[in-house]
Amino acid sequence: MWTTTFVLTLMFFLMQLGTGFSILTIASAKFIEVCRLTKAQFVVLGFTVGASTTGILLGLLSLFVNDMWLQFAAMLAFSGFGLAWSWPNWRPSADETRAATAWCLLALPIALLTWWWSFGAFSSFPYGDIGADVHWMKTAQEYADSGVINPYAAQSYVDLRSALAGSLAGTLGLDLLRFSWTYRFFSILFFMLASYAFVQGIYSTSPRKWIAFFFAATGNAVVLMTNGSLAVVSSVVFLGVLMSNSKRSGNDLSSRFVLLLAIFAGATLLLAFASNNNTLVLALLMAGLLAVRILSNTGKYAGLLFLGCVWPATLLLAHRGSFLFVPTVLASWLLYLAIVRMISAWPSVSIAALRFLSFALPLIIAGIVICVAGMRFGYIPPMSGNDTFSSITGLILGRRIEGGEELFLGSGPQVATIEVGRAMGPLFTICITLGVAWRSITRPVFRGPSGPIGPESKGFVTLVWSWIAGCGMMLAVLSGFPFLYRISTIIMALFTITAAETFCQLLIDFNPSRYRRALVAAAVTLLATVLVVLVYAFAWRTDLPFARYQAFLRPTEIAGIVLLAILALSTLAGSRRVYLYGLVGVVGLGVAVDKIGLSGIVRSYSYGALPDRTAVVSHYNAEDLEVARWLRDNLRKGIILSDPYTMGIVQAITGAPAAYLFSNLDTVNEAVAKRTKSMVRTMLQPTEERQRLEDTCSLIAPLVGAINSETFFQMGRADALGGMMRSVRTVTAPFPEIGQPSSSPELTGEEAKSTIQNILQAGDNAWNLVAIITPRTIAWTHLAADQRLSYFPPTEPLEPAIIDALRTGPFPVLFSNRQAAVVRIPCSR
Repeated sequence: MWTTTFVLTLMFFLMQLGTGFSILTIASAKFIEVCRLTKAQFVVLGFTVGASTTGILLGLLSLFVNDMWLQFAAMLAFSGFGLAWSWPNWRPSADETRAATAWCLLALPIALLTWWWSFGAFSSFPYGDIGADVHWMKTAQEYADSGVINPYAAQSYVDLRSALAGSLAGTLGLDLLRFSWTYRFFSILFFMLASYAFVQGIYSTSPRKWIAFFFAATGNAVVLMTNGSLAVVSSVVFLGVLMSNSKRSGNDLSSRFVLLLAIFAGATLLLAFASNNNTLVLALLMAGLLAVRILSNTGKYAGLLFLGCVWPATLLLAHRGSFLFVPTVLASWLLYLAIVRMISAWPSVSIAALRFLSFALPLIIAGIVICVAGMRFGYIPPMSGNDTFSSITGLILGRRIEGGEELFLGSGPQVATIEVGRAMGPLFTICITLGVAWRSITRPVFRGPSGPIGPESKGFVTLVWSWIAGCGMMLAVLSGFPFLYRISTIIMALFTITAAETFCQLLIDFNPSRYRRALVAAAVTLLATVLVVLVYAFAWRTDLPFARYQAFLRPTEIAGIVLLAILALSTLAGSRRVYLYGLVGVVGLGVAVDKIGLSGIVRSYSYGALPDRTAVVSHYNAEDLEVARWLRDNLRKGIILSDPYTMGIVQAITGAPAAYLFSNLDTVNEAVAKRTKSMVRTMLQPTEERQRLEDTCSLIAPLVGAINSETFFQMGRADALGGMMRSVRTVTAPFPEIGQPSSSPELTGEEAKSTIQNILQAGDNAWNLVAIITPRTIAWTHLAADQRLSYFPPTEPLEPAIIDALRTGPFPVLFSNRQAAVVRIPCSR
């Protein structure tokens, strides 16, 4: 089974890559040469295009072709054509084959290690942390069973996994639960390729690219490919492409080129925002590719159009966060051009100004972090800029930042500090700060008699650009603006270039003494050891929320420290090759050990304290899987109603619709949650059967009457084409949406029954309301609006009194086990 899943996962990635290449055939292949794309950058672009468009194309295909095998065959042929067409453009030469071999030797073990510390160590099949996967798994399973993609399941983007994974599940029998495991490993490999593609744009031929790639790979904190992570990683590669297309001399900068590219990118953002629809953004992308083909004879304008329109449109199609990523990348690139221009002018005070920023920005950041820590521990009164930020979100999104909403959950300096700290880690932060300070003190900038920077200061521009850009972005993120922390990956990419440049200038460009080599290796090893011993691996206080997580990764961390000590000793060798490899290995492995230890600590922030005798990080257990599999085998037309944690795993296994929607497992519309909790409590009340059924139906009727469009489509009551063409920011449907339940008085028994019958229908087309009652569901009904359930499943059984109350009540018990009871709510009968 695992071998089959591994092969089908590889097919999944190749089909998306081939689909992207097929879309790119609209443009002439000359754009690769005009835009100076390397093969790695071309592959990243092709996959980003394919991953973003496969779901839309399969959705359109399912409107006209009912047979799922024909749909799969059409997509297989389409992707195969793209792979065949593009083969001359990504076929490696002899030198590139050697580089690819070196990449594999580095990337494969690092990817396996990253998969282990991010997921494998905390999981035991079939149990794992798939709380963020339940939505796409539900859509994929629904598609595998019905042969039609639910267009209402996509909210502001089309999930890159659900369509093709559902196609493979419905035709070749892909196990979606196993796929969620193997998919993570391939995701990490793709991120490794994207890191290499980015550093190629900075160091096209320099050996520095391998050092930068190694640091990027070991410090990678993006471990799962979602639409958001794909968009931000491809944005980083986009930055590398812009850098490779930049002139390295300030005198050769073309202001017209820069201005036109910025105008094209801005116009693309405005058109995508105005179109407000994923299918229309795909049309915009194809129009851009067609324009590139028409202008292929004028390479200058074709390149401008491709970089300013096609690549941003690709990112916007992947995820709405690209409205943030694209301007961030352009701002970074423009800052580089400005720094080149400043340094080219002579005489100038620009060097002093850049040095001042290099020291001032980190000090300001440190002050903000100290203030955030003071607020976290109660020494400083909490401060928030939400009132100010609300004026911006209200103008752009039409929504203010209010408590309990998604914007509120992603705002604030404390959230931003935690997210940035999780991406960077303390060891990397300390080392890069000390390295930049050391370099600034010991390596002045030399100029020749005519003004240009001398060869002694080669790399100064790259170093100061990456450092100032990264610090400036971090300062913006720490303001606490909602979800601005999502550019942390871009910040980390910039700091990786800073680390590589600092490392090379201090320890490679000039032959360092044995004392200096030993000092650097010992400092990194000592710092990593202190962090592991005092923080990451051992619980000196068992009452800390992260104490029990430490055992999962303790053997890996200790093994890393031992290997780190061995590498540190190798830096004393007389051979230049040996001590250079040793130094690079010490820094890279030290960062990796830091990331491994930090991954255990931050889990307490995401999931809370680990309960006693818990062996895996998972929100479901064997009883939940038993219920889900029974429902899949025995109830094909059931609408599920339970707490969001239980509904999540049940929907992922069965593909069944739900009576209400939720975003995260602990994020439900307050009004909907309140009504659902009241309904469950009413079902369990020891009242007369008829009265209990009537009260339950009166409570559930407004919820069913405002049933969500995703479920309505699954019931065959909504238009597929209308779903594909709907707007992504505000949904307009011919029926009320969830989150807007009826505000009218409670319905009488007959009124409630009539409302439910109109929705659920009768006869062969009838649907059943099915409630799943578990100890977690009971606990959820007693929570206040600002309280959250534990992420981990309960261990206690369902109380016998509850089972007896259900069996003797008006709700037929369809299935039960130690922790769950599945009951039908016969309001439509």
